[in-house]
Amino acid sequence: MTESSSEPVPLPFLKRLLQLDGTPESIALGTAIGLFVAMTPTVGIQMIIILLVSMVIPANRLAGLIMVYISNPLTLIPIYWLDYWVGLKCLAREGKSFAQFELYWIELTEQASENAVGWYQVSLELLRSIGNDVLGPLFVGGSVVGLLFALPCYPVMLRLVRAYRSKKILEDLQRSSSKESGQ
Repeated sequence: MTESSSEPVPLPFLKRLLQLDGTPESIALGTAIGLFVAMTPTVGIQMIIILLVSMVIPANRLAGLIMVYISNPLTLIPIYWLDYWVGLKCLAREGKSFAQFELYWIELTEQASENAVGWYQVSLELLRSIGNDVLGPLFVGGSVVGLLFALPCYPVMLRLVRAYRSKKILEDLQRSSSKESGQ
């Protein structure tokens, strides 16, 4: 089936999520968990976290893995800055400005890259070198931001998956009835 040009095409990752196998509930839960993990400062081990959580919670693993790609080298600084800022507010602390945080993050990333080989080792080295003045607010804020994004994600994704599947069922019925009438 071809999509009409007047119909909005969802983002590729959203379309992929809607087409996953599994119950709408497990897809929505996997998406919400993946979004939560994506908003935490756990780059380098996010996929492992998703795999471990999905062994305990009946969430769609693939949905979670797709969502962790929201945090990537292009989005890390804005996400981590938001985590850090929210963490500072939650802990009632003063901290670095965005420009200071960005410069600090870039310097630490470069140092970690020089001291380690591979993304996982760079991530661990980076976490070791950050220090508690940044790391504490980063994890507190990441948990809060993750929850703020993940909680509404579940019902929204559940509704989207159900609507997508209903639409597909109607299209299949229309297609099969038009084939029958054409015989």
